Amino acid sequence: MREIRVNSHSSPSPTVAVPEDIRPVAVTSAEWDEWFRSGIPHKVSDFESAQFYSRAHQKRGWRTVDIGCGHGQWTRQLARWQMRVTGYDYSAVAVEQARRTMSHARLDYEVWDVTADSIPAGIEPGSVDLVTCRFSLAYLDMARFLVDVGRWLSATGVFYALTPVERPGGEPSRWYHKGLTEEQITALGQGWSSRSTYTVGSYRAILLSGYGR
Repeated sequence: MREIRVNSHSSPSPTVAVPEDIRPVAVTSAEWDEWFRSGIPHKVSDFESAQFYSRAHQKRGWRTVDIGCGHGQWTRQLARWQMRVTGYDYSAVAVEQARRTMSHARLDYEVWDVTADSIPAGIEPGSVDLVTCRFSLAYLDMARFLVDVGRWLSATGVFYALTPVERPGGEPSRWYHKGLTEEQITALGQGWSSRSTYTVGSYRAILLSGYGR
């Protein structure tokens, strides 16, 4: 285990232990661009929507950030629930496709390499009510990313993720469909006062809140 100190502009920073074995899967932006030109988007099922809606207790007008938005299916669903959403993706092709699909005053998309680039100016500590991340966690520096998410969220804010589950001895996942092991999923709750997981088809959903409390 190692410790990461949360950087805060206004208060002392809690120190949270994170596992050393959480490492991102490296894929270039050019590879993602090519995949998004021809790949099939991850659809949002009615079951996923219903489960999230009943469990996350989200509210109209929530400031929401969708990390790894891809073609924007989930980002658009959040906007339909009257949230103000910005979808971020590593792939410029994905962002352009998402922008062409739906234009709305509550909806925006931006290109952002979460691991390498600076945090966008619009994301300030305590300024976000909901952060979502579908099918993207395995590609991020999760320890650092969740520290950042904890900083961004408001006191009542929620983090939601959906991920494939990597089974020991199972068929290796394709590079564009990487997931987390059960051990990695369990470790994601460290440093958060509330954690719940549930199954969505063959995937695992994770809800976290109360970071550093």
